[in-house]
Amino acid sequence: MDKFSNFASAPMSRRRMLAAGVAAGSTSMLAATGAKAMIKVSQASVGYKTVAVNGHNCGACKLFEGPSSCRFVEGPVSSDCSCRIWLSKIG
Repeated sequence: MDKFSNFASAPMSRRRMLAAGVAAGSTSMLAATGAKAMIKVSQASVGYKTVAVNGHNCGACKLFEGPSSCRFVEGPVSSDCSCRIWLSKIG
């Protein structure tokens, strides 16, 4: 008899429950990433503005996906707008 034979029938401890939760979360995140599903944040949480700030407009951002969306921000995003997570396409 090996040391793992009683593992399935052992009472659920907090440690086992935590390990199972981490494993399940990792699996679902990998599945979501593989399917290109991603949780997006609200426009308010990134300080989305309807005008470009400091010349940083969404159309010139690495995260912008034309014609009107962003990889990380939910809802429609205009190429003329701006937010705090702006990343230059150049460099």
